[in-house]
Amino acid sequence: MTALAHSQLLRSLLARLREPAALRRGVMAGAAWGIALAAGLTALSAWQCGGICLDETAWLGITSVGTGILAIGPVAALGRTQAQARTPPSSDRSIASQV
Repeated sequence: MTALAHSQLLRSLLARLREPAALRRGVMAGAAWGIALAAGLTALSAWQCGGICLDETAWLGITSVGTGILAIGPVAALGRTQAQARTPPSSDRSIASQV
C-alpha cells in the first residue's frame, strides 16, 4: 500500500469515528463490555472470598468500563449496517480508485 493510499485510508477512518452515531455505538458497546466484565469478575471474587468487597467492585467497574471504551469502542464504532455498507460516504469513494 502506498503512502498516499495509507493516508487516505487513515483520514477515512478518522472521519468515520467523528460521526455521532459511531461515537454513540462505540461508547455503548465499550461500556456494555466493561459492565459485563466487571459483573463477571465481581461474581468470581464473591465466590472465592465469600462476599462482595465494595472498593474492589468499584475499582473493577471503573477500570473495566474505561478499558472497554478504549479497546472495544473503536472496533464497534467502525461497524456499519448493511444499508450504510451499500452507500459509502463521499470521502470513501475515491480511495479504491487511487490505490
